[in-house]
Amino acid sequence: MIDLRSYKSIETALLIKWEIPNFDTAYLTDFTTNLSDGTNTFINIGNLLGVSNTVSELTSTPGEITVSLSGVPTNAISDILDQEIKGSTITIGRAYFNPSTHQPILIDGTNNTFNKFIGIVTNYSISDSVDINANLAVTTITLNCSSVVEILANKTNGRRTNPEDFPGEKSMDRVRALANSNFNFGAP
Repeated sequence: MIDLRSYKSIETALLIKWEIPNFDTAYLTDFTTNLSDGTNTFINIGNLLGVSNTVSELTSTPGEITVSLSGVPTNAISDILDQEIKGSTITIGRAYFNPSTHQPILIDGTNNTFNKFIGIVTNYSISDSVDINANLAVTTITLNCSSVVEILANKTNGRRTNPEDFPGEKSMDRVRALANSNFNFGAP
């Protein structure tokens, strides 16, 4: 648990790492400047980045989150639509800063960023808004993301029982005969 009681005020930033298969990885932040974690630079897109509210809990729980990216250039939309957005992975972290100096607050002595959400993009939408008077068009991509905990909770476990999957296995000989049987377990 993060203990920030010794600070009168703090400044936070969201850090988003969006990995699209066979394409680039996007590093985005809503902080006032670009941020670096030593390896990657998170590009400041400020209030063009929107993330739905989450619930802070002590344990990992299933959940969904919505990420909105506004101000996407219209000439980039066709490039985006050609990518595998569904199934791409997204990691959202929260970083803590001193509001007067904008320097990182090292919570555990070495790190000021903690993961808030790890998941997969399950769906997305693209919307346009046009302001004719201002001669301005804004394109927004909205990503619907499910946490890895939710995906694992919905996973179907089991073993395949097709005899052709187990050639020469004698224990599979009665699978077809038992497939439509009704068992009264615990019956007298």
